[in-house]
Amino acid sequence: MRILTSPEFEGRPSGGAKPHRSAYYITRQFEKYELDVQFQKFEFEYGFFDSATGHNVVATQYCKRTQCQPPLVITAHYDHLGQRGSRYYPGANDNASGVVVMIDIAKQLHNLDISRDIIYVATDAEEKGLHGAKAFVKQWGDRAIYMNINLDMLDLQKKNKLYALASRSLQPLKSDITTTFNATPIKFRLFFSAKIMARRLNAPQIDWLRASDHYPFHRADIPFIYFGTGMDKHHHSVKDSFDEINFDKLTQVSNAITKFVRSQVLDNTSATN
Repeated sequence: MRILTSPEFEGRPSGGAKPHRSAYYITRQFEKYELDVQFQKFEFEYGFFDSATGHNVVATQYCKRTQCQPPLVITAHYDHLGQRGSRYYPGANDNASGVVVMIDIAKQLHNLDISRDIIYVATDAEEKGLHGAKAFVKQWGDRAIYMNINLDMLDLQKKNKLYALASRSLQPLKSDITTTFNATPIKFRLFFSAKIMARRLNAPQIDWLRASDHYPFHRADIPFIYFGTGMDKHHHSVKDSFDEINFDKLTQVSNAITKFVRSQVLDNTSATN
């Protein structure tokens, strides 16, 4: 987190001809856990006339069994607002928090005998229109995906609440999901409706279904769970910094999500299969 939010990383801007240095740093972290890491290059348009190049970091932990189930894809966007004049936007909660939790999941599940591939995707150009996730889903094509777990803004605020929005098709997993988090000090709320989530969070102006990288998966009829902490008063400001993160609580969030992921990549009878 300290490195990703440092001035040297310039607020992790997207749209460069080459991968940003933050993408190389994330690659090195995944390689520590013996994952197969590749850059996924894509072109995207934003605004009325602008176009640019993005680079996803795609790291795969392979199922090594004779028969493997469809993969689970974990996403977290690493790009942020970059630098404006002499000021840079650290993007600690948005979304270095999701990236470091994704890396921590890879660390905790290293060498686990999994029944399906786990594909970790650090997406680029989320801030400019979810372009990294769109590119991944498009390039993946018609191949099956078991589930997308999207991590975006995971630093627990003073209310100590973590929210999740999930596809209605995952309602049979409701007990598994809530039991995992109810065993922690985290106050957890699971929703299967973006409208109800917006009403409960008192944020009617936000469409949580379209708010982050889970949306392109939803559009492709791939089940998803989006984990986040809702509104952040420092969102898209220079105050979204390393010093504002509660790492004890972020560790609790990471451990709980890892526990759920573990339950979905071991031998289990899926509610969605």
